[in-house]
Formats: sequence, structure tokens, C-alpha cells
Amino acid sequence: MPKVGLIGWPVEHSVSPAMHNAAFAALGLNGWHYDLLPTPPDQLTDRLRTLAADGYIGANVTIPHKQAVIPLLHSASLAARGIGAVNTILIEDGRSEGHNTDSIGFMLDLAAHHIDVYHKRALVLGAGGSAHAVVLGLANRGAAVTVMARREGAAWQLREDVRKGVSHQLQITVQPLSALAQVAPTSDLIVNCTPVGMWPHVEDSPWPAEVPIPAGAICYDLIYRPAQTRWMQQAAAAGAQVIGGLGMLVYQGASAFELWTGHEAPVDVMREAIQGLIL
Repeated sequence: MPKVGLIGWPVEHSVSPAMHNAAFAALGLNGWHYDLLPTPPDQLTDRLRTLAADGYIGANVTIPHKQAVIPLLHSASLAARGIGAVNTILIEDGRSEGHNTDSIGFMLDLAAHHIDVYHKRALVLGAGGSAHAVVLGLANRGAAVTVMARREGAAWQLREDVRKGVSHQLQITVQPLSALAQVAPTSDLIVNCTPVGMWPHVEDSPWPAEVPIPAGAICYDLIYRPAQTRWMQQAAAAGAQVIGGLGMLVYQGASAFELWTGHEAPVDVMREAIQGLIL
């Protein structure tokens, strides 16, 4: 009975089991099952060591393990190495291989919203694994990307990781959070890659109240629960276009599904399975 699951801490908020189990059922993949694998940081090594023995042929990886998991795997794909983060694991013949479907998931959702980032100015908040994937996707598509993070050193490391892994020609700069009021007005696209505002802390926002959100910007929040984060509400009130993380979740999940099963993912089924779960 093939099993896959979600490794993270916490994972209780995740709707990935509903999404993937609906996809398995839709394709008649009887016996396949997706579950939650809550894993504190001090248990990550043990979790990776026992995955195959526990019957798992793969897993998703989420906060805070997307970078820490890499040295614990047997290998990682070129994309995962270039991004410096893994969100999907494939296990074959007892060997674990890391992949990253976040970048393609994010870019596919931008395309679904008819957003072209070529020669656009993008501001990315955060410097974790998801931010790595977003920055790579945007810069590869010709956007000029500015990264801001609470941990400025991590933002510089993100820039180095992505440019070293792909191309030093990519337009990626780092600015301190103190420069937000100067950078924001010139940004065409603003992407929140931090967990600030995620359920259950729905009243939190990564955006300081004293800094205006530009009315002409597109504000994309990777958080999908709640469907309308506090930051998205702030952005909409300022006149910006807002997009939540549901589409990215579906597209990155579809790519992971195809890696595990070898079948084309039923994207519409996956989206429908979780839309009613996200408030």
C-alpha cells in the first residue's frame, strides 16, 4: 500500500491530505494514501531514516524543514540544488531524492492569472525555502527581484544560492526591511513568502501599518489558510490586486503527484477537494 505524507512542524493546518487523496481516488489508485507527518526539528533525521521502512514512497516537505532536509537525502535534483530547498521527496529502491515543485507551482499560478513578470519589479518578503523557489522563478523569467527579510543575512545567502545555482546574471538584490517604504512604491509584484498571518495567527501581517501598499501592485500571499490573510485585506483596501496561495498549492501538489505516481494529475479534482476547506 503506497503511502506519501507531509513532513513539517506544524502541519495540522494542511489540506494536502484532502487534495492528494481525492486525486488518488479520481484516478483509481486504490491503496494510495496521503497523511500528515508532524516532525519537530530534533526528529527530522529520524523521520528521514525511517520513511522507506514505514512504507512511504515519497513525501512533501514544508516549514521549517525545506532546507534542513537536503543533507539528509541521498541526492537532490538540479532544480532543488539551484533553489537550495526541497519540498518533495521521491523514494526508489530505498534511496531518497529531493525535488522542488514550489517554483513551477508559483509560476504556473501566475500564468493562470495572466501575469507576465518579464522586466517587472518584484519584491519578495522572506528568505526561507519558499522564498528561494519564488525568487528563482521570477528572476529566471526576467523580473528584477528585491529580497527583504527579518534575517538580512539569510536574504543575502538566498541571493548567493540562487545566482550560484543558476546564473550570476539574474537580477536579484537585497535590501533591509527598513527600506520597505522606499522600495514598495516602485514594486509591480509583492510576494509574501513568510508564514506571518497563517492560521491560527490570522490577525498578524508581515506589512507595517505605517507603510502604504502601492495601489497598482499585485500582492501575492503564499499562505492559503486563511484564504484572505490580514495582509491581503490590507492590500485590497489599498486598491492592489490580491492573490492567495491556493493556486500555487494545487500546482506544486500536482507536480509532486506526477513524480510519485507517474500519472497526470487531475488538477481540477485537486482544487475542488480543498476549496471548501479554506476559509
